[in-house]
Amino acid sequence: MVVLLAEEGAKLTPAGKALDDAGGGILSRAIKVAGFEGKKKTAVDILVPAGLALARVLIVGAGKVGSYEETDWLKLGGAIRGRLSGKHGPEATIIVERAEEGAQVDGSDAARLATGALLRGYRFTKYKTKKKGAEGKKEKPEKALRKIVIQCADVANARKVFAHEKAVCEGAMFARDLVNEPANVLGPKEFAKRVKDLEKSTGLKVTLLDERALKREKMEALLAVGQGSARPSYVAIMEWKGAGAKEKPVAIVGKGVCFDTGGISIKPSEGMGDMKGDMAGAACVAGLLMALASRKAKVNAVGVIGLVENMPDGNAIRPGDIIGSRAGKTIEVLNTDAEGRL
Repeated sequence: MVVLLAEEGAKLTPAGKALDDAGGGILSRAIKVAGFEGKKKTAVDILVPAGLALARVLIVGAGKVGSYEETDWLKLGGAIRGRLSGKHGPEATIIVERAEEGAQVDGSDAARLATGALLRGYRFTKYKTKKKGAEGKKEKPEKALRKIVIQCADVANARKVFAHEKAVCEGAMFARDLVNEPANVLGPKEFAKRVKDLEKSTGLKVTLLDERALKREKMEALLAVGQGSARPSYVAIMEWKGAGAKEKPVAIVGKGVCFDTGGISIKPSEGMGDMKGDMAGAACVAGLLMALASRKAKVNAVGVIGLVENMPDGNAIRPGDIIGSRAGKTIEVLNTDAEGRL
């Protein structure tokens, strides 16, 4: 499959015009029949007749490309990827060019389009049961898109920019994977281990504080949140030193409640399953530090995440309890479902 861009007014790019001429005006006719005008969020899918080297052509509306900002290229890439299911072949080629004569697409913009496509193609299918084929027959593999080729004029710059953008994508996908894991698989200990594993793959320095270390640090507020769970609490400290030793670090803190029942002040059962995502803040911090390290960012950064599970138990904190904190302040607990501030 080949993907072409069309600007507002259904203006075809040079590649689109050449293909239209080779096919005897097939693209022009399809555009007219579909009432396609090249506006954003629109597209026309064309089955190419025999005689041409292509099976299908997807023309995607790009709107007013001349007024595009960086995020517009990201969104365009995502819109294109959303229309590529892989049903018509495992590979797709996206030709990134302008319809306006003499206008060029900068390589950095082509890279951002590729970034949008990469992020949009994310799927979490780790736990999906594979369908069994009929008896005596091998199951046919699921049709899926395996490869996307981006064609543009400024290839060298596009590759250079995309190398950095890809690191950001990988950090985002790492965070998404963490959020999508069920709570029975990803507790505080398992989360901490996945972050620790980043040391080998990225060069981050990761320090884990277990409950013994947290008690030494007098982090009573954090420990109080997790004391009703059978799973131990942790704090993970991620450090990236990409700037000079004298450069002050940027500090990012993320909440990592791997499952939040609300504790004794228990939440309603409806929607509680979504509370496996109450660690998304910590996942974002982990993904960010991973991205900074992977792209060798020239910045000093520290990411700190508290990893706990808020459960109702005979050992859980109660409304009315008074606990200490590392800051030296005492805290009266009025609602155990307000654990984030602890």
